[in-house]
Amino acid sequence: MQQQDSTRTANGEGPEPLAAEEHITLSQAAKLAPGRPSSNCVWRWCREGVKAASGTRVRLKHVRFGSRIFTTRQWLNDFGLSLAEADAAHFQRDEDAPAAEQTAKPKRPSKRARRTADDARRRHLEAERELEEAGL
Repeated sequence: MQQQDSTRTANGEGPEPLAAEEHITLSQAAKLAPGRPSSNCVWRWCREGVKAASGTRVRLKHVRFGSRIFTTRQWLNDFGLSLAEADAAHFQRDEDAPAAEQTAKPKRPSKRARRTADDARRRHLEAERELEEAGL
Protein backbone atom coordinates (compact mmCIF):
# COMPACT_ATOMS: atom_id res chain seq x y z
CA MET A 1 0.00 0.00 0.00
CA GLN A 2 1.43 3.36 -1.07
CA GLN A 3 1.13 6.38 1.20
CA GLN A 4 0.55 9.74 -0.41
CA ASP A 5 1.97 12.96 0.96
CA SER A 6 -0.73 15.67 1.07
CA THR A 7 1.61 18.20 -0.58
CA ARG A 8 2.54 15.92 -3.48
CA THR A 9 0.62 14.53 -6.40
CA ALA A 10 -0.08 10.82 -6.73
CA ASN A 11 3.06 10.28 -8.84
CA GLY A 12 5.29 11.87 -6.18
CA GLU A 13 5.93 15.13 -8.03
CA GLY A 14 5.23 18.50 -6.54
CA PRO A 15 6.61 21.02 -4.10
CA GLU A 16 8.76 19.95 -1.20
CA PRO A 17 6.83 19.65 2.05
CA LEU A 18 7.14 22.72 4.26
CA ALA A 19 8.96 22.51 7.54
CA ALA A 20 6.76 22.73 10.62
CA GLU A 21 8.45 26.02 11.55
CA GLU A 22 7.13 27.65 8.37
CA HIS A 23 3.48 27.07 9.23
CA ILE A 24 1.65 29.78 11.14
CA THR A 25 -1.75 29.71 12.78
CA LEU A 26 -4.59 31.80 11.43
CA SER A 27 -4.27 34.06 14.49
CA GLN A 28 -0.63 34.68 13.64
CA ALA A 29 -1.58 35.28 9.99
CA ALA A 30 -4.17 37.82 11.10
CA LYS A 31 -1.49 39.75 12.99
CA LEU A 32 0.76 39.76 9.92
CA ALA A 33 -1.91 40.76 7.39
CA PRO A 34 -2.34 44.45 6.50
CA GLY A 35 -5.23 46.03 8.37
CA ARG A 36 -5.01 43.43 11.15
CA PRO A 37 -8.14 41.42 10.27
CA SER A 38 -9.56 39.02 12.84
CA SER A 39 -8.60 35.37 12.79
CA ASN A 40 -12.23 34.64 11.82
CA CYS A 41 -11.76 36.83 8.77
CA VAL A 42 -8.61 34.91 7.80
CA TRP A 43 -10.61 31.68 8.20
CA ARG A 44 -13.21 33.05 5.76
CA TRP A 45 -10.38 33.87 3.33
CA CYS A 46 -9.42 30.19 3.47
CA ARG A 47 -12.93 28.73 3.19
CA GLU A 48 -14.90 31.23 1.09
CA GLY A 49 -12.18 33.40 -0.39
CA VAL A 50 -12.52 37.04 -1.33
CA LYS A 51 -14.51 38.09 -4.36
CA ALA A 52 -12.31 40.16 -6.66
CA ALA A 53 -13.66 43.00 -8.76
CA SER A 54 -13.78 40.62 -11.73
CA GLY A 55 -16.15 38.32 -9.82
CA THR A 56 -13.62 35.52 -9.33
CA ARG A 57 -12.93 34.19 -5.86
CA VAL A 58 -9.40 34.16 -4.50
CA ARG A 59 -8.77 31.82 -1.55
CA LEU A 60 -5.96 31.72 0.99
CA LYS A 61 -4.09 28.42 0.76
CA HIS A 62 -4.09 26.49 4.02
CA VAL A 63 -3.51 23.05 5.49
CA ARG A 64 -5.17 21.20 8.32
CA PHE A 65 -3.21 19.19 10.85
CA GLY A 66 -5.67 17.43 13.09
CA SER A 67 -8.13 20.05 14.24
CA ARG A 68 -5.78 23.01 13.66
CA ILE A 69 -5.53 25.05 10.49
CA PHE A 70 -2.29 26.60 9.29
CA THR A 71 -1.03 28.76 6.47
CA THR A 72 2.39 30.22 5.70
CA ARG A 73 3.75 33.73 5.28
CA GLN A 74 4.37 32.92 1.62
CA TRP A 75 0.79 31.74 1.07
CA LEU A 76 -0.49 34.89 2.78
CA ASN A 77 1.69 37.00 0.49
CA ASP A 78 0.58 35.01 -2.59
CA PHE A 79 -3.05 35.51 -1.57
CA GLY A 80 -2.62 39.29 -1.48
CA LEU A 81 -0.79 39.34 -4.80
CA SER A 82 -3.40 37.09 -6.47
CA LEU A 83 -6.21 39.34 -5.28
CA ALA A 84 -4.38 42.45 -6.50
CA GLU A 85 -3.69 40.83 -9.89
CA ALA A 86 -7.34 39.80 -10.28
CA ASP A 87 -8.45 43.36 -9.52
CA ALA A 88 -5.83 44.88 -11.82
CA ALA A 89 -6.92 42.63 -14.70
CA HIS A 90 -10.54 43.67 -14.16
CA PHE A 91 -9.74 47.39 -14.11
CA GLN A 92 -7.46 47.07 -17.14
CA ARG A 93 -10.35 45.45 -19.01
CA ASP A 94 -12.59 48.38 -18.02
CA GLU A 95 -10.01 50.87 -19.32
CA ASP A 96 -9.81 49.03 -22.63
CA ALA A 97 -13.61 48.82 -23.00
CA PRO A 98 -14.35 52.52 -23.84
CA ALA A 99 -12.24 52.31 -27.01
CA ALA A 100 -14.29 49.33 -28.16
CA GLU A 101 -17.54 51.08 -27.26
CA GLN A 102 -16.65 54.14 -29.36
CA THR A 103 -16.33 52.04 -32.48
CA ALA A 104 -19.51 50.09 -31.76
CA LYS A 105 -22.75 51.21 -33.33
CA PRO A 106 -25.19 52.62 -30.75
CA LYS A 107 -28.06 50.27 -30.00
CA ARG A 108 -31.60 51.27 -30.80
CA PRO A 109 -34.18 50.75 -28.11
CA SER A 110 -36.32 47.65 -28.56
CA LYS A 111 -39.84 47.96 -29.98
CA ARG A 112 -41.27 47.36 -26.53
CA ALA A 113 -39.10 50.11 -24.99
CA ARG A 114 -40.10 52.54 -27.75
CA ARG A 115 -43.77 51.60 -27.30
CA THR A 116 -43.53 52.08 -23.54
CA ALA A 117 -41.84 55.47 -24.00
CA ASP A 118 -44.47 56.50 -26.55
CA ASP A 119 -47.28 55.43 -24.19
CA ALA A 120 -45.73 57.40 -21.33
CA ARG A 121 -45.35 60.50 -23.53
CA ARG A 122 -48.97 60.16 -24.68
CA ARG A 123 -50.26 59.81 -21.08
CA HIS A 124 -48.21 62.85 -20.06
CA LEU A 125 -49.66 65.00 -22.85
CA GLU A 126 -53.20 63.84 -21.97
CA ALA A 127 -52.65 64.73 -18.32
CA GLU A 128 -51.34 68.20 -19.27
CA ARG A 129 -54.37 68.76 -21.52
CA GLU A 130 -56.76 67.73 -18.73
CA LEU A 131 -55.03 70.10 -16.30
CA GLU A 132 -55.32 72.97 -18.79
CA GLU A 133 -59.03 72.22 -19.32
CA ALA A 134 -59.53 72.22 -15.54
CA GLY A 135 -57.77 75.59 -15.38
CA LEU A 136 -54.79 74.41 -13.34
